[in-house]
Amino acid sequence: MFEPWKISTKHICAYFFASYLLLAVASATVVQMRVVKETANYGYFGSNVGDTENSNQLIPTVPPANFSGPELLHRLVGKCYNLTQDRYRYTFCPFQNFTQYEISPRWNAYQGILGIWSHWDIQNNTFAAMVLKNGDHCGDIDRSTKITLKCGPNETLLNVTEPSRCEYSAQFSTRYVCHKDALLVYPRLNSELQVEWDHLHTDFHYGDITEKGYLAGLQKIFQKAGLAEISTPKPTETSTTASTFRNGGIFSDLQTCNKEYKNLQNEISKLNMELEAMKLMIDLSKIQNRTNKPIR
Repeated sequence: MFEPWKISTKHICAYFFASYLLLAVASATVVQMRVVKETANYGYFGSNVGDTENSNQLIPTVPPANFSGPELLHRLVGKCYNLTQDRYRYTFCPFQNFTQYEISPRWNAYQGILGIWSHWDIQNNTFAAMVLKNGDHCGDIDRSTKITLKCGPNETLLNVTEPSRCEYSAQFSTRYVCHKDALLVYPRLNSELQVEWDHLHTDFHYGDITEKGYLAGLQKIFQKAGLAEISTPKPTETSTTASTFRNGGIFSDLQTCNKEYKNLQNEISKLNMELEAMKLMIDLSKIQNRTNKPIR
């Protein structure tokens, strides 16, 4: 019969020694788990997700405008800068275009042009932002982007936002705008345009022209320098109507048709009023003739 109180110290030591050997053997045969911190980027059907180099080339609708602005920024021509933000990769090629690629395994991931270099947004004698227009269609408008420049040690695309639908805003840092006068407009004009600006400013200072006239004059100077966009005048209502009749009364769109319909309604109303007035005059004339007729 087993009697636990008769277990000696020798038996206890042998028990612990055997347990130690078993633990040592077990720990030697344990395989450590490998923690995978990144998922494999195989994509679907073996393609790389978000690989813009192998993507279809984007086709712009218009060519970019000529280079303009501070001469130091000409060093950025021909270079492109990328930014990965959220699930999109943005590429900014100064004085060329601004594009967006969706990083997604979807077969129809978006890739498109957010704007093509157009002109400068000038405020208070300063190049305030680069304006890129005529991007991909977005409903009834085209995508566009304004990019502001700020001082930085390197050329870096910092962030991209979408303040309103299909109208984007971005910041780009560069060492070429760190001087306090780097973005001033006046020094970049030729002597003839500087003299024109001086005369315009003098007229405004002495009250010969209003602020509205002064700003309009500045806009013309910027357009002559190739810095601002030259707006195309909209056709007048008369020319639209004339072209409509030249086309045999065929309207190009519903808005023009509705406008002409309202104009015709107004003309018909005026003619009806004139017709009623003429009828009234005729009736009065008949009554007068009957009254003045001699009695036999």
